[in-house]
Amino acid sequence: MATTPRPLQTVARAARWGGANQTEGGGVKGVRAGRACAAIGSKSCQSRVGPASSFPHPEAKGTSGEMAARACGLIIYRRLQPAASSRPADGIEYLLLQTSYGTHHWTPPKGHVDPGEDDLQTAFRETQEEAGLQANQLTLVEGYKKELHYPVHGKPKTVVYWLAEVKDCNTEIKLSDEHQAFRWLKLEDACKFAEYEDMQATLKDVHQFLCSKE
Repeated sequence: MATTPRPLQTVARAARWGGANQTEGGGVKGVRAGRACAAIGSKSCQSRVGPASSFPHPEAKGTSGEMAARACGLIIYRRLQPAASSRPADGIEYLLLQTSYGTHHWTPPKGHVDPGEDDLQTAFRETQEEAGLQANQLTLVEGYKKELHYPVHGKPKTVVYWLAEVKDCNTEIKLSDEHQAFRWLKLEDACKFAEYEDMQATLKDVHQFLCSKE
């Protein structure tokens, strides 16, 4: 059973919205992007190349290099109409964003928890800021919540993910200047782009969860 979340009050970070324009094809920087795009080949990347920046670790945020001890986000998916001979799950695609900093890794929208926010508010705010998706454009899927724990620069970090479906599979994605590209990907391709084992395992877990509900 899915419920539609109430629109949340969000604080726009104007500095992160530097007139994002998505272009199809080239412009994707980084070794990871090259390997991932080459692996799929026939599909082109939707990209926005932001100003060059250097960060000490893929999870770093902000110019100070401070680490967020707790971050929250949404794993976003859409359902395309599968072929008549296919299973409904074959039409599921997941949204991944490529960072414009560090190693240009691919991840669902997420970010650190601001003072006064609860975790779910953070997840929706970050999704709006990083992908341009408003809460009323999404349906939060009940019964799924995943916590990842890993060290960043020797300090523990927790990332909490919820699961949400876009109501319209043609909804426009609007990147902030923290990201330079986005892709809608089937599970196998999403795992190739994600690369990190914990993110790959989470995507597989989500897919199994969705398949079990059909």
